[in-house]
Amino acid sequence: MHKLIKLTIILVFLLAVISLLTQYHGSTDITEYKGVAKFFAGSYNAKIRASHSIVYGLIHAPLLIIFPNFLVMKIANILCMILIILSVYYISGKNKRALLLMVVSPIVWYMGPWIAPVQFSSLLFLWGFFFIKKFEKDSKKSYLIYSGVLIGLSWAFWNTVIFVLFFFLICFFYNKNINHFVIFLFSVILGLSPLLILDQIFYGFMFYSSTKFFFGVITTIFYGSIYLGQDMMLNSIFKYITSIFTIPFFTYILIALPFFAYTLFSKKFFKKNKRTIIFLTLFFLFLLNNPQIRYILFLWPILIIHLSKSLNKKQFEIQFIIFAIISLLVINPYIIQIKYTTNAKELTSLFSNFGEWKISALHQEQMIHQDLEELSKEFPNSTFIVGNNLDDYTCLANIYWGYEIKEFVSIQDYNLFLKNDSSLFYKKIKFTPKIQDRRQVWIAGGLDKSENDNTDYNSINLGIGINEPINLTNFTLVKNYSILYLSKKT
Repeated sequence: MHKLIKLTIILVFLLAVISLLTQYHGSTDITEYKGVAKFFAGSYNAKIRASHSIVYGLIHAPLLIIFPNFLVMKIANILCMILIILSVYYISGKNKRALLLMVVSPIVWYMGPWIAPVQFSSLLFLWGFFFIKKFEKDSKKSYLIYSGVLIGLSWAFWNTVIFVLFFFLICFFYNKNINHFVIFLFSVILGLSPLLILDQIFYGFMFYSSTKFFFGVITTIFYGSIYLGQDMMLNSIFKYITSIFTIPFFTYILIALPFFAYTLFSKKFFKKNKRTIIFLTLFFLFLLNNPQIRYILFLWPILIIHLSKSLNKKQFEIQFIIFAIISLLVINPYIIQIKYTTNAKELTSLFSNFGEWKISALHQEQMIHQDLEELSKEFPNSTFIVGNNLDDYTCLANIYWGYEIKEFVSIQDYNLFLKNDSSLFYKKIKFTPKIQDRRQVWIAGGLDKSENDNTDYNSINLGIGINEPINLTNFTLVKNYSILYLSKKT
């Protein structure tokens, strides 16, 4: 037992050290998570785009006020990861196998440095799952309420839970008492209430975040994204199937599927844990549509708790070794980024850029920070249009912690101003009667630039491009710094 404790402490310590020292913070949506926290801390020189987790950003704002550095968000997430590991040990009945498998899990080491709400959401959902299993065993309604509240809080942190909840309800409330179902849903809404209250305060509509996220996903699937190259709807099943088998997909499979996952489906074990295994299966099949590795962490603790019980001694030892080998592979890009910059920032890019790896002693964020310091001294209290990518402004707004620069403006918003337009996306669906009916029904929806925009676009005469001059008519390059290119309106 002492050896187990020592090994766990050593591995958790290494996880924390590597996560804190590496310059990597994560990739997908990370600038948004950091930006929301920085905005509520009063240090964000731009408008936010809070599409995913306003609660996650808001609870970190006090930390950023006291310690103006994103390192505190990393520390909070590492502590949350440690709590997940300890929770798995406790919920599994202090199963040593569960603890060891969890602490060497590739997804744990992959998500260590990430600034994201998935860790918080996963921890809350894990305990929500624990109480629903307690309810199944003891039928105490208090357990049902605890489960619903915790899962609602999990949703408040991470909007994707709205889809997971659908599978959860099917698997755990099918053929159950309808009263229990109603109590659970009410408890979920109660847990979700922090997000509902914030949405009502900030947007005037308590379901704003969930509605925006849900219809954003549906719209992207069927009609494409407002960002070029992110269309998800394909014209044929063949194209859809072939599009799945990509580097991200195989990376996802490498981490997501334990070698001995098939043991969960053995007749005896499956019969005993049927609802849970079906729930896990539906979730992982759902992720095949968008195989983002970070999503795996959400239900990974539940998977490990059950996997540790389904393996025999030899299978456990082999699985432990496989996890350890993949985890060593996972952390290599992070170790490199303690001192260097690379185009193989994490496991997916490590594979996709195989044979073309680049390592540089120059760190782009540090160089941008130096460029912004120079710009702020040369052009104090100025507003800058930032391009050429639509959300490049978030990169600069997250890096810059001063107050000399007034605002970073998205080139997308500026181009909309030039066109006297505010619409980013609009879709109208008509249901035309095939008979001579006097009425016709239609549904419309869209995405606009906010009407509550007090930026004086007419007075902006400075533009910044990252690694290239900004592509705007009547803007001429006047100076290039290390990374940034400054242009002026002519």
